[in-house]
Amino acid sequence: MSPDIRKKIAIFGGSFDPVHLGHLGMIKAAREQAELDEVRLMPCWQSPFKDQTIATGEQRYKMLQLAVEELSYQSWASVSRYEIDRPQRSYSWQTVQHLRSEQPDAEWCWLLGTDQWQQIEQWAESERLRNWLKFIVVSRDGEAITSRPDWNYQQITFSHPASSTDIRRDFAKYSDWVANSTKELCVDYKLYL
Repeated sequence: MSPDIRKKIAIFGGSFDPVHLGHLGMIKAAREQAELDEVRLMPCWQSPFKDQTIATGEQRYKMLQLAVEELSYQSWASVSRYEIDRPQRSYSWQTVQHLRSEQPDAEWCWLLGTDQWQQIEQWAESERLRNWLKFIVVSRDGEAITSRPDWNYQQITFSHPASSTDIRRDFAKYSDWVANSTKELCVDYKLYL
């Protein structure tokens, strides 16, 4: 990569309780459609919009690492410990501020689904995020997304039926929605069983 070309890096945050093939397929689709150089998976300590997770931060981090390795994504996808190692709940703007200070020359993007895009203006310090980021909005089957003329965003299409909620509710029924390494770790730790 020549020095005048900015590295394009997307952050994909979430609870990942557990990470599933929908998440992993989404980052692959985003890499291809948005021409990303890298994706940083960012398991949160606790989402401001959700209750406590079932799996610990360490378990969710390990699930992500194993799944990335199993699918051979590690040349362009990595798992960050930044949010799970913080002593309190993290907000996206704090994470972005930290990453931008580490790599100020990168073009930073945030990967999210249409549900989060609908409520993006409710995120803490959303104006900062709007100024700092390009948003990659994943719509299922090309569904229309909310237009935000003053925001830098790109719509991409991807669809997978997987749902962390369904997996937690009935792991035996939906365990084919997770990578084999994730499945083994969940059994070992007796998660979602």
